[in-house]
Amino acid sequence: MKNYDIVVVGAGPGGSIAAKVASESGYSTCLIEKESLANNGRYKACGGAMAWELIEEINYPEDKIGRIIESLELHHVDGEVFSKKGKGAVVWRDVFDKFLTNLATESGAILKDNEQLIKIKEVKAGYQVSTRKDEYNAKYVIAADGVSSPTLKLLNWPFFKSQDVILTITKEMNTTKSYIDKILGNDTVHLFFGIKDLIPVGYAWLFPKTKRITVGWGNQIDLVKNSRKEFEKFWTLPFVKEALKNSSMEIFKPHLIPVGLRPKLYEDNVFAVGDAGGMVDPISGKGIPYAMMSGQIAIETIKTCEKKDRLEKLGTTYEKSLDRRFLKILKAKRILRDKIFKDDENLKKFLKLWEKHRASEIVMKKLLD
Repeated sequence: MKNYDIVVVGAGPGGSIAAKVASESGYSTCLIEKESLANNGRYKACGGAMAWELIEEINYPEDKIGRIIESLELHHVDGEVFSKKGKGAVVWRDVFDKFLTNLATESGAILKDNEQLIKIKEVKAGYQVSTRKDEYNAKYVIAADGVSSPTLKLLNWPFFKSQDVILTITKEMNTTKSYIDKILGNDTVHLFFGIKDLIPVGYAWLFPKTKRITVGWGNQIDLVKNSRKEFEKFWTLPFVKEALKNSSMEIFKPHLIPVGLRPKLYEDNVFAVGDAGGMVDPISGKGIPYAMMSGQIAIETIKTCEKKDRLEKLGTTYEKSLDRRFLKILKAKRILRDKIFKDDENLKKFLKLWEKHRASEIVMKKLLD
């Protein structure tokens, strides 16, 4: 039996940052990951686009970036195109996540990769976490193991509402850098919208990396009738067909993304962070920065409540801190999302506003009203 102050389940951005901050704060920390993280880590079905501010904040090396981006092209299937300027990066999630995991282990966290969680139970001193290889005891558990979180499922936490989950399909298509530059541009990502003729609630995308295009499609899961046929609508768009001409598929993977909060974020020394808690932008699908922030906030909550000897306030302190940092705006965006996807007229109004404004600004200033 191994004893720790904190066990973190899931070595994605949220889990790795939680483990890093916990170790730096003096907590003995174990980071458990079900997949092997040897070499560059494990593949994650994700476009990997993020704001340049985040790249700078963590000093992410430019040689690990798949492509530096200067603009987004927002395509409506009727042919209208909206352009949004802004510097960002497209990264490989396996490389990015491994970078963050290395930060955690360098800070003192103990990594146990290739260990799948099979059981978790509450004991007198906290929790006993069992994997296929070992058992660990901890006072606190950070559930950072994704939207389907085995940790929270084993603890019988409620799942998301169906309207708060997006089914995505990701294909990694090999091509050449010169062809990507010619068709998509050397510094542009492309998003595709259309409620009536493409995706009722969601969008599709072409994210260029060095010599590969990440092709994605996402629709609200309870509206999906035949994902293969619905994805084909996107795949056969003239612009998309031209971009993928002569390319070859490397990876095909479906994936779930939450776009609304899990009904519970904390209970009895267990914290849900990142996708496990539904901390994803309901409009853009952006989740990496919120996963990282929630991982940090979970540990800061533990430190604060222990210092003040107010452990009964762990849950309320966690949720209030999340609200102050970003959760309040995500809740407002979830309400706006229903309005945006009401019809194509509203969708186009939003895309036009999105050209010049951040989505949070559109929400707070009620620019879509």
